[in-house]
Amino acid sequence: MSSAERTLSWILKGGLLLTPFFVFIVTRSMYFPFITGKNFLFRILIEGLAALWIWGALAYPRLRPRSSPVFWAVIAFTAVMGVATIFALSPYRSFWSGYERMEGYLGLLHLVAYFLLLVSVFMTERDWKFFFYMSMSASVLISLYAVGQLYCASIPGGCVINDGKPTEQQVFVIHQGGTRVDATFGNATYLAAYLLFHMFFLIWFFLRTSGIGWRIGYASAFVLEAVILFYTATRGAMLGFLGGILVFGALLALFARGGMRKIALAGVGVAVLVPILFFSLKDTSFVRDNEVLVRFASISPQETTTQSRFTIWGMALRGWQERPILGWGQESFIYVFSKYYEPSLWRQEPWFDRAHNVFLDWLTAGGILGLAAYLSMFAAALGMLWHAFRRNRIDVVTACLFAALLAAHFFQIMFVFDNLTSYLLFFAVLAAIPAMTRGAAGEGEGPGGFWATPASGAARGFAGAALAIGLVAVLYFADVKPMRAAAAILASLQVQQTAPPAGKVDQLIETFRIGIDQGTFGTRELREQLSQVGAAVGSDTSIADQDQQKFLDFAVRELESQRATEPNDVRAMAFLATLYATAGRSTDAVAVANEALAISEKRIPFYFIAAEAYANAGDVERALAALKTAYDLAPDYPEAVKNYAIILILAGKDAEAEALFEKHYRTKTPSMQVFADAYARRNRFDKAVVIVEAIAAASPTSAEAQANLGSMYFRASRPNDAIRAFEEAIRLEPRFQQQGEDIIKQIRAASGR
Repeated sequence: MSSAERTLSWILKGGLLLTPFFVFIVTRSMYFPFITGKNFLFRILIEGLAALWIWGALAYPRLRPRSSPVFWAVIAFTAVMGVATIFALSPYRSFWSGYERMEGYLGLLHLVAYFLLLVSVFMTERDWKFFFYMSMSASVLISLYAVGQLYCASIPGGCVINDGKPTEQQVFVIHQGGTRVDATFGNATYLAAYLLFHMFFLIWFFLRTSGIGWRIGYASAFVLEAVILFYTATRGAMLGFLGGILVFGALLALFARGGMRKIALAGVGVAVLVPILFFSLKDTSFVRDNEVLVRFASISPQETTTQSRFTIWGMALRGWQERPILGWGQESFIYVFSKYYEPSLWRQEPWFDRAHNVFLDWLTAGGILGLAAYLSMFAAALGMLWHAFRRNRIDVVTACLFAALLAAHFFQIMFVFDNLTSYLLFFAVLAAIPAMTRGAAGEGEGPGGFWATPASGAARGFAGAALAIGLVAVLYFADVKPMRAAAAILASLQVQQTAPPAGKVDQLIETFRIGIDQGTFGTRELREQLSQVGAAVGSDTSIADQDQQKFLDFAVRELESQRATEPNDVRAMAFLATLYATAGRSTDAVAVANEALAISEKRIPFYFIAAEAYANAGDVERALAALKTAYDLAPDYPEAVKNYAIILILAGKDAEAEALFEKHYRTKTPSMQVFADAYARRNRFDKAVVIVEAIAAASPTSAEAQANLGSMYFRASRPNDAIRAFEEAIRLEPRFQQQGEDIIKQIRAASGR
């Protein structure tokens, strides 16, 4: 190997050894800070390394990837998904994805480039041991960060630092809220999948190391990461780990000899006994008093999350049946979710863009060909491990452990979906297996045949120029412009929250326009934010009417452009219909809501949008029909019950409303202000007052409840009662005295007292 080739190889290796540390990146200046920063930096690095590698591989055949079953499985998967992207329902979305996931076919291409780089420059087990050392080092640091989260979560008020700013800054915050640690991933499930890989790496190093000091270090790191895995409370990863240990133990017991077999049987015993012991104790106070254990104990077919998984999986299968060969394209599950939506999902988040099962995700994205190609990567890796073990090219621990790791990952992704950090580890394992199964005899061999012929100097020169130009173009269009758009989203939200009313609208429009003018995949998410900011601007009384209208006109134009760009996107229709309603364009809101319902006929929120638009236009009967349909679809949905009851009141159907109240609230006068307001709109103050009195009686120390009661008394022409209620509100909240006394003066003046 020449010095130039050796230098190039080390540059490539050095760049790839940076990737394990991308898990620490959180970019607060961009939208989805836990996703975008990691992905953009990974893409930029891989693009630069790939350009250098392609140029180097032309000159040095040793840098070219070697043929293996895993190599061809990855290539086949990439090719199938490329064709699926071409024939996707929305090829643009399937290729580019969005900020929340940053996957799509472009993301897959970067992962495949990462795989090709790894298999081309990390060619021996020694190389891979160093790579895994680096990755394990990062995982230990991440676990220590999670320990900080656990510690600070146990302190009232959390951990804060005072850096001289007016407000203190909290550190080691659990970003997704609650008690499930998420480190720098922003999602406990992502952290759990990451730790799962590294715990198996630690077992591998522990069993293949004889030094007591090293073994203590590996064991300590394993315990640390096992504790953090537990506190992620991610059931799929925990069960996947136990399943992997069971597979590992069974394989070792079958193929190992001596002391290793005893270790294997102990592993099998642990994997079997832990679940049995846990479920035998799940009703004890020890389990009930621990939030994490309660989450594990709640696993059952009847659990809400489990039921929703089954529902979504059924939707995914129905979507696949519609496009069975090549699927809908990546990032297209949102179309399946909308078309086959089930009203029972009202308990869950409103939009699912994943089936929460990787195999169903690839089945809907790439059809049966895509799923088969994805599974072929597992099959090829396992086949290479078995083939190498039978020919004594790999030791029994390595063969069994990496097979068990693949099994553990296989099991956990039945319940969740992958992300960049788990994909990096999965493709790294796929790349490592050919090198580790090649055996010592093949460590120094390069590719043969035509593949071993260096390119001419002229070809290398031309390729170098083309690669340089291509790299600059890719960096600008695929990275720089989308990063600007992602920053513009946060900048717009900052303006909306902090800018003074005077000039706020102009600042908002300019900031949004900067992002939209980038012409990237981020435009869709910028326009979604426009809709939500539009609702806030439309209800902000501190902003002049003409400025409100100016912003709403701008937002409507952009949302209409998005609708034209992706005419099948029901989510985009929801934002547009809501914005039309905010802008007072009831007819347009109804039209878009009905268009969405033609695609997603069981999507209850669209009935809410249509009903609101009908009601605003004075068409109560149509609003009533829309909300009755929504109620009939999900009579256990509290929002559907509430909205249906309100429209019954507004339609003058008091008997039906009261029957609904008795059915769902066990009373004819439920203590909810919205029902009182609905009666008041019809001047039925006799009914409205009874409800507000009940609310005040239920909250005797609430100044707000007394003030609301006073307002209703005044509207019901009961000034004396109104004054007494406001006086009580002043007594309960002295800071309300000046405002309350002013209101009392107005009541007395209006009633001639």
